[in-house]
Amino acid sequence: MTQTMIAQRQRDRLFIGVFPGGISYCDTMREENHDYKKLAFLPFHSLKLEWRGECPEALRREIELSANEIIAQRGQPFVVSGSGQTIILGQ
Repeated sequence: MTQTMIAQRQRDRLFIGVFPGGISYCDTMREENHDYKKLAFLPFHSLKLEWRGECPEALRREIELSANEIIAQRGQPFVVSGSGQTIILGQ
């Protein structure tokens, strides 16, 4: 298996959900309380990534890359719903 294929499998394993308070990062291959295991949360108001216990290293890298893209948009509008509702990141 190539490095590219391994990286894609790790990305496929990661669920990234946009919720009213922030972005939740979950492991689709692990379950906790009948849901995907939560690995990290990025609150829209603080933009400080909060880790939720142990996280596989490969997923940690993917989460940090994703979170850093959002954090870099501080002060910008960000769509949080399918109806187009937006918030200002970092406020």
